[in-house]
Amino acid sequence: MDVVIVVLPRINTEFGFTPAGPAAIKGCLNAAGFSNSLIDLNLELEKAYSADPDTLSQIDGYCENYNFHNHRLFKELDRFFETWAKKIVDLSPSWVGFSVFSTDSYRPAKLLSLRIKALAPDIKIVVGGGGVTTTAGPEFFQHLIDQKIIDYYITGEGEISLIELLNGNTSYPGINNSNPIQVLDIESLPYPDYSDYDLPSYENFYGKIMLPITGSRGCVRKCTFCDVNSQWNKFTYRSGESIANEIVQGIEKYQVKNFVFTDSLMNGSRRAFADMVARLSDFRKNLPENKKFTYDGHFIIRGEKHMPPVVFDQMKDSGIGTLWVGIESGSSSVRDHMKKGFSQEDLDYSMEQFHRCGIKIRMLMIVGYPTETEQDFQETLDMFERYQKYQSVIEEVKLGTTLLIFPGTPLYDHKDDLGITNSGHVSSWVYKKNPTLTFKERIRRRIILEEKIKKLGYNFYNSNYQANLILMKWREYQNLESYELSDNFQFDRELGGLKTQNEDTNIFKIIQS
Repeated sequence: MDVVIVVLPRINTEFGFTPAGPAAIKGCLNAAGFSNSLIDLNLELEKAYSADPDTLSQIDGYCENYNFHNHRLFKELDRFFETWAKKIVDLSPSWVGFSVFSTDSYRPAKLLSLRIKALAPDIKIVVGGGGVTTTAGPEFFQHLIDQKIIDYYITGEGEISLIELLNGNTSYPGINNSNPIQVLDIESLPYPDYSDYDLPSYENFYGKIMLPITGSRGCVRKCTFCDVNSQWNKFTYRSGESIANEIVQGIEKYQVKNFVFTDSLMNGSRRAFADMVARLSDFRKNLPENKKFTYDGHFIIRGEKHMPPVVFDQMKDSGIGTLWVGIESGSSSVRDHMKKGFSQEDLDYSMEQFHRCGIKIRMLMIVGYPTETEQDFQETLDMFERYQKYQSVIEEVKLGTTLLIFPGTPLYDHKDDLGITNSGHVSSWVYKKNPTLTFKERIRRRIILEEKIKKLGYNFYNSNYQANLILMKWREYQNLESYELSDNFQFDRELGGLKTQNEDTNIFKIIQS
């Protein structure tokens, strides 16, 4: 066999996001004539601990590079990697390709590589994926090359560069360097191949199996808190016809009825989006009820001129499921500084159209943007008061944590010009023009907003993971050796962080102490 593609742990699959990247690579390998097989170790690990979420949470701590002191569990994990390495080597591949979804796969990549090289040092190991292209990726994987643990890493998009590498072109841009070239003609790429996935096992907690669709890469907006434009210099997109055809193929080939767009925004190209929804609307109206499909995705707010009511009608008829809408703030001045690119009038118009057509949305919010004053925050609270009339279509409100400033975002890249300082931690920033917006104040506002939207009756994305993350970031920020916790929280040294004892814990009691 030429290539074994490996989906590494650890990808959280609670939303049923079948990993898209490895399937895209498999489609390209097929088209280029390379024999291949895909092994999903992420799913295997999740299945192994499906009845033991506490242990799986500890494994997450290991994968997320937190301090990990549970030697018993590490030995247990290592036995998995030893078994997986034998399984891969038994296929006699010339190459093994690791899909590194995020930094959460760094430790698994190293451990599995060591196991494979110990058994078969001549097998070439190449890693790629979003976790390799991040700021820390090239340095980490170059170190593994220097230690002869892996052979190659690929930054940027891998569909073309991997084929070039397999054909012997080791100097192709992005191979063992941070200078990839963007794939501009994504229309010509083969459709992803999901045939090696155990798709039913990716059913999410809504009871859906969501097959990914990538209609575009990059973004037409330049939001200051987002790093998408540092990954793709140019917004590229496929035709509406091509996207619609892939959805139809997914229905017919994989018997899947639910799809999710991986795009930063699926209506980035207005023309392609309108064409897609028109085609899907025509296709869907002739299907029996038990064959009806839906699709979810990120959606940007546009005004009536660019998104007239007829497009919303077609969206509903085409099978639109839930749209993830980055509203971020109820303050126009905050959104303007974010460069969101829409006005309050545009937002009100879109909310009315969602409501008129019965299109479900998830509101994505950011608390504690650098310019957010008390008045701006009050405008966010007021917005949820005004939008109560739309609650029937607001499926969920997601607050996340508070704003973290990451490398690759305009806020980070221009922090000196903007007057933003930090001490090297993503949560430790201070904006000189708004100095009272401390990390503690940002957490306070986050908790007030959560309590407000719950009181108003909105559905709230209630994740203990988010509560844990806020507290973990707070503890990292304070760099405390010990910390006074309430009875509702417990510091677990093996987990490497704080875990919640119940869902209704008042976080603010912790940070006030």
